[in-house]
This record gives sequence, C-alpha cells and structure tokens, in this order.
Amino acid sequence: MIKTELYNGMRVLSSYHRKGGVGKTFLASTIAYLLATGGPNGKGKKRRVLVLDYDSQQDSSKAFLKMDAIPGDDEYAAPLHPEFDDIDDPEWSGRNTSTDILFNSPVYEYPTAFENIKVLPSEGNVDRVLALTPESDRLVSKITAHMRDWFSVEELADDYDIVIVDNPPSKSPVSAGMLGAATHVIIPTEPEYDSIDGVPMLLNRIDRINEDRAHNPLKIVGVVPNKVPSKSRLTQKDEVALAKLYDSEGPTGKYMSPFWLQQRNCYRVMERPSVDETHFNYVHNHHAKKEMQKLYTLIEDSLWGDEV
Repeated sequence: MIKTELYNGMRVLSSYHRKGGVGKTFLASTIAYLLATGGPNGKGKKRRVLVLDYDSQQDSSKAFLKMDAIPGDDEYAAPLHPEFDDIDDPEWSGRNTSTDILFNSPVYEYPTAFENIKVLPSEGNVDRVLALTPESDRLVSKITAHMRDWFSVEELADDYDIVIVDNPPSKSPVSAGMLGAATHVIIPTEPEYDSIDGVPMLLNRIDRINEDRAHNPLKIVGVVPNKVPSKSRLTQKDEVALAKLYDSEGPTGKYMSPFWLQQRNCYRVMERPSVDETHFNYVHNHHAKKEMQKLYTLIEDSLWGDEV
C-alpha cells in the first residue's frame, strides 16, 4: 500500500506512449525547461527539476548533457561527472545513468546549463535491467517497488519539486515499472491511426495500476495531440483522427487537452546539448509561445493546482 502523501509532496511525471516518435521526449525535455524557468514569460514559480531518462534513444540526455560517443557503437556513454574530483565515494565510478538507481549504486545527478534542471542520463541499452530478477513476470513489480522506495527518500524531495521520467516506448518492463511508480502521466499522440489506437490501451493499463492505488491513483494530466498540421493543411484523415480522440462518447474524450501542439518546428532544440535558453528557440515565436503557455498552465494546474 502506498502512503497517502506520496514522496513527501514531490511529483513524479511520466511522459509515455507505447509508440515511439510521438513526442514523448519532446514533452519531457520541454516541460522540464518550462517548469525550471517559470514558463514562457519567466513569471511563474521556478521549479526544481530532475529528469530521469530511460529511453534507449537517449534524446533527453543529449538535450542537456554532452554525452560521450562510443566508437563503433550507436549508443552514448554518460559523461564523466563534472564534480568527480569533489565527490569522496570509493564505490563510485565517476559516471552515472538512471539505471544505476535500480541496482542501489551510488547516484549523483548531473548539473546542466539550467540552474534548476539536473539529469540522470539513459544507459542506452536497458538489458542490464533483466538481471534484477530471474522471474520475468515479477520484473515490473520489482521496478515499481524499487522506484517508489527511491522517490520516497526525504532528501530527494528536499532537492526537487518534480521528477520527470522519459519512458521508453513499447510495453517494456522498464516503462511499465516506472509508470507504476509515477504520480502523474502525460500522453502525447499524433493524429494517425497507430498512435491513436495505442491511447485506449494505455488508459486501460492505468486503470489496472490504479486498482492497487485507491488512496493515491496515478493521475492523467492529459492526452496531448502533437505534430498536428496547421488548419490550412489538415487533411480529412487528420480531422477524422482528431474527432475520434475528442469524441465525448469514446474512451479518450474526457482526457484530451484543450489545445494541440502545432508549432513544433518553432521550439525544437537547436543545439545539443542545450547550453542556454536561446536553444529552446520557440521563445522567439509568438505562436509557439502561446502553445507553450497552454502546456505550462496544464502542467502547473494539474500538478500543483490544489496548493494554496
């Protein structure tokens, strides 16, 4: 049974969809930036953010850290921690990934160019997780239980207001386990069949997770249509897809966000790693800024709207 007050008030937001390429990483990194800087206009409360990247694509990691290329491999290694010489821990290798949490290894979050954002990068290959237990059917519950314990450490809530988890796509044990430990989930989707078809399945999984979380259910921030063409370029196929998502009689209607993300090209990270705000160049485009204000407001109201 989970405590009524999860994680000493710290929020854990999972960005997830079972299909890759729908905007999961984009939402994770952009929401981290928005919360850490107080929104598009910088006037909101600046939240202390930790990004946990578990996606083998490592895009959230590369958005904030200069990852080390591995010769002859298509994965990147975590960089040497910039505070390596100052950390007195003989058990620590000087590098960390998010997977280290699951093995009770020493973990030191990486600072980024943004004062309020720290990151634990993806290992790239998550096969090491399979060593957690020889019983594959218990792997999901083991990951969930371990992450709940880690998120419950009081010092973590002293350092962060929110942990944002960039989940891997598909029904992997890691994605399912992390989802079970989160307090909130945001679901990006594209207006095309495979993306839309996967949303009700994910909502069903959340219902199953909440069967054991009566006192503290996993809360759905919203299903956010992403990469939506401008109105002048919407095809009939796009319109049918969006109508299906927003159908009040359908399985997804009540969870849909009141806005779409259309100006994605205006807020794509221009350089990796991002070393200053100009790399989130959407702040210079008023159309994208309006969309980002809507996204920022959705997150703030859903996660902290009940605070006085």
